[in-house]
Amino acid sequence: MNAPDQFLDQTREVPASVETEQSILGALMTDNDALDRIGHLRSEHFYRWDHRLIFGAVQKLIVSNRRADMITVFDALKATNEADHVGGLAYLNGLVQNAPGAAGIARWADIVVDRWKLRGIITAADEISAMAFNREGRTVEQILNEAQAKFEPLAVTTSKDAQFIGSYLMPIVERMDDEQNGREIKLKALSTGLRDLDAKLGGGVRPGQLIIVAGRPAMGKTAISLGIAEAAAAIGAPSMFFSLEMPGAELCNRALSRASGLPLDKILDGKKMPTEGKAPEWAHFARGVEEVSELQILVDEQSGISLTEIRSRARKAKRQHGLGMIVIDYLGLMADGDGNTRNERVGANSRGLKALAKQLEVPVVVLAQLNRKLEERANKRPMLSDLRDSGEIEQDADIVLFLYRDQVYNPDTKDRGIGEIQIAKQRNGPTGTVGAVYIEDRTMFTDLMPGTKFGEIEEKPKANKRGFE
Repeated sequence: MNAPDQFLDQTREVPASVETEQSILGALMTDNDALDRIGHLRSEHFYRWDHRLIFGAVQKLIVSNRRADMITVFDALKATNEADHVGGLAYLNGLVQNAPGAAGIARWADIVVDRWKLRGIITAADEISAMAFNREGRTVEQILNEAQAKFEPLAVTTSKDAQFIGSYLMPIVERMDDEQNGREIKLKALSTGLRDLDAKLGGGVRPGQLIIVAGRPAMGKTAISLGIAEAAAAIGAPSMFFSLEMPGAELCNRALSRASGLPLDKILDGKKMPTEGKAPEWAHFARGVEEVSELQILVDEQSGISLTEIRSRARKAKRQHGLGMIVIDYLGLMADGDGNTRNERVGANSRGLKALAKQLEVPVVVLAQLNRKLEERANKRPMLSDLRDSGEIEQDADIVLFLYRDQVYNPDTKDRGIGEIQIAKQRNGPTGTVGAVYIEDRTMFTDLMPGTKFGEIEEKPKANKRGFE
């Protein structure tokens, strides 16, 4: 495929502004401080290769706190055997002599970046056209996803200047005032649906956060994530649920059980429902059907989906329906990201999901598995070191929630029917553990009665010894 600045069709005029590029280079060699006003400009934005080399040399000199003029730049290029490729000292002298000053350098940089984007659009369009003509086993959906991925880097905006911390105060004060007086706010926390968990998280989960929900199998990861998605949807924040493991129909069965109050086994087997149509169960069922039909949860049941596809589908959902939250069930079933090892590939996906949360300004809830090694411990409550596949998951996450139900390991436990939700990491708040009731026949968590004690580790009585010590 062609590089962004290589255009073989000479009948079309290449989007470029050589004069602007020359003005920038000349201005920089005249006024080194002007580099501070074009921090978003990079070497690859220049159309001409020699201009890329010159800009790179100027940038390195200035960043290393050395003077960059035509002599020092020429010397730097000569040291890397590139001086002859840029026209030598004569061309550098011409750039400086014809420089119109540095007053307009910020606008000139924007022009250069705009032309780079236009060249990128043309190149991407050519590559997409080539893929459409020669699919090489790709599906149409894969081609569409690759096409969107090619255009995304071109959507970058100019960098935002640094601001004094005080400039962020007013939005915070206004938000707190709105919350205090019960006024509606835009970027408020989304409730998890659980009172005690919300209290620990400062009201719930927030836009831009990556929330990891982890636990061993049968601990209720899907149950709590579906509850979080439902709580967001209930206040008009549409949720997108990527169900990589569970079919969408099974997820709907669970939602219907939760909404109707009927046990899941009755939803799965209609023969267990009363034969009389006027029985209360049928009224509950009808209420559940109505509630689920209005639930703003988009379910994507594509298995083995990649980060690129998740990003593409989430952006599309936000355009079409609005988007308040993303849930991914679960991280280990995503298509591998970049990297040579499993840890690197999973880490690449977790970093990408954190970036997606910031870009779309929504919380991203990601389910994750834990290592089997914790099964070997007497106390099987999870720790951060139990996160499977990559230590980068912990690093990227804003919040890490561990689920533990003692009943799974100890059927006769005093905590039967209680789930522990451990906040193992919270970037902007306290850690700790809260309890919730786990209703097994409806696969859902709900609030625990205030003051209920749980999580006390029972010590087994020591065996009686015979004989003398």
